[in-house]
Amino acid sequence: MVFFLSLQNFTIQLTVMCDIIKINPVNPEHHLIELVADVLNHAGVIGYPTETVYGIGCNAFNVQPVERIIRMKQRNPNKAMILIAGDTVQVSELVTSIPEEAEKLIDNFWPGPLTIVFEASSRQKEFAFGHSRTVAIRIPDCIICLELIKETGFPLVSTSANISGQPAATSAEQVAAAFGSQLDIIVDGGPSPQNIVSTVVDITQTPPRIVRYGAISALEINTVLQID
Repeated sequence: MVFFLSLQNFTIQLTVMCDIIKINPVNPEHHLIELVADVLNHAGVIGYPTETVYGIGCNAFNVQPVERIIRMKQRNPNKAMILIAGDTVQVSELVTSIPEEAEKLIDNFWPGPLTIVFEASSRQKEFAFGHSRTVAIRIPDCIICLELIKETGFPLVSTSANISGQPAATSAEQVAAAFGSQLDIIVDGGPSPQNIVSTVVDITQTPPRIVRYGAISALEINTVLQID
């Protein structure tokens, strides 16, 4: 938050950092999860840990906070963002189908640092970026994330906590340095355990194609999909 204080002929800009709350990454305190979920339920934007890097997130079905994230990151508004879901039931509501290739990837790499691009279901019209025919989703291997999704009942936007083109944040302190005054709350779950983004595989193409290299190698993906 930014406030302006006027003193006679002078104007002083005061930047107020948002709250940073520590949550146990192994056994998250439920009252703190409820606190953060309440922020999300009221169109808030949060910084939070994942097993890859720190992310910025919000309710994926709310246009207002999604547009706010796009402005914060100075991101191309036509570039859709990844969603994180709590389980495959929630994923199935967001996609037209889960084809065999996706099932193989899910069985081997979820929960974990693999994002899969699916054909989006008709519910994509509810997405704040619903113009896209596809949707990129993963189920994270992060208890804090899963508890937040469980508490709110909706998928979260999951975009790395950085200005587009800059290195991703791997700690709550780095998130605060980059966006602190623009976020409603930052969850400190300790340093990122992997320090690398998720791998993204597009299964709407034949054969499936890696569109972003990350924590899971091309060899691992190709072995599971039996691609030479």
